[in-house]
Amino acid sequence: MRTSPSTIQLENPELAPAPGPVRHHVPYWRQAAAHLYFIAAGLQLTLRAARRGRRTASGERLHLHRRFARYIALLERWGIIQVEFSGFEQAAGWKGSVIAPNHPSILDAIILCSRLPGLDCVMNSRLLRDPVMSGTAHLCGFIRNDTPLSMVRDTRDRLLAGHNVLIFPEGTRTKGCPVGSFRHGFALAAARAGAPVRTVLIECDSDYFGRNFNFFRPAPCPIRYRLTASQVFFPQIDEDARATSAEIEEFFHASLLRNENGVRRRAS
Repeated sequence: MRTSPSTIQLENPELAPAPGPVRHHVPYWRQAAAHLYFIAAGLQLTLRAARRGRRTASGERLHLHRRFARYIALLERWGIIQVEFSGFEQAAGWKGSVIAPNHPSILDAIILCSRLPGLDCVMNSRLLRDPVMSGTAHLCGFIRNDTPLSMVRDTRDRLLAGHNVLIFPEGTRTKGCPVGSFRHGFALAAARAGAPVRTVLIECDSDYFGRNFNFFRPAPCPIRYRLTASQVFFPQIDEDARATSAEIEEFFHASLLRNENGVRRRAS
C-alpha cells in the first residue's frame, strides 16, 4: 500500500491553551443551554424530515455544514471549547476521499462537518431511531451501516461520485487506549473505489464528551480540541482489507496516547 507521509510540524505539540482566559468552570446553565440548543435543533430537523423537503441530499449536507459551523462558533464564544485545525489548508481540493479519524468525543463528527462543506458520513444505524439524529441522517442521505456489504457498496459509490466520506474506523466512540479495534469496511470501500484514506488525528484534553459523557456533570472549560490532517494511505484493490485496516490502526497507536487528561499526540 502506498502512503503519503504527513509533513505537519506542530508548533504546539502539548496542546496548550490558546492565549486568553485560563481554564475555568463555565456556569452549568450555559453548558446545559448549549446541550439543549443542539437537541432542539436536531428535533427540528427530524420534524422537517417528516415533511417533503425541497433540498437535495447534497444541498442538505451543505446546509448541515453551516448549521454545525454556527454551533461550534457558539460553543467557542461561550468558552466551552477551543478548536484548532492543522493540515487542512488544501481540504477544499479533496475529492472522493475516505476521512478516517479516531473518535474520542461525541463532537468529532460535528467539528469535522463544520470544517468540510458537504461531507458525507457513514452513520450507525441505531442513530436512525434517535429522535435527535434521525432527521439529519434522512435529510442528508447518510450511509447506513446496517450490513457490512451494503455499507461498503454504498460508500464505494459515493467515493466514485466524488464525495468525501467520513468513517470512524472504530465504529463507535473510543473504548481502548488510545484507539479501539478498527473494522475493515472503510479500507475495503476505499480500495474498491481507488480512493485515498486521509487520517485525522483528534486530540482532546478532556473526557467530558467521551464514552462516559454525562449531561449533568459540569466540565472545566474550555475543552481543547486539535484536529490534524495526517498521513494519507492509498489502499490497492488487490490488498487484504484486514491487513490495510491493521496497518492504519497501528499508525494511530503509534501517533496517539491516552492518559487521565484525554488524548494527545506522542512526542516525535
